[in-house]
Amino acid sequence: MITIREELCPQNHRCPVISICPVNAITQEGFAAPQVDNDKCICCCKCTARCSVFTPIGCCDKGRDQRMGW
Repeated sequence: MITIREELCPQNHRCPVISICPVNAITQEGFAAPQVDNDKCICCCKCTARCSVFTPIGCCDKGRDQRMGW
């Protein structure tokens, strides 16, 4: 699961991390903090590598095959 640390997000621009999610699990309304749909998320952790606002909880330590659903 990926959580958003909203207190760290400046919430004053379009989130650039949205475009790097391979399964479109990240959304944003206006300039509000982004949201992660953990039902869609495959825990590739590209978002957590790009921005400290995105915080992994027990998923980025899974094996690659399990994360990718193989």
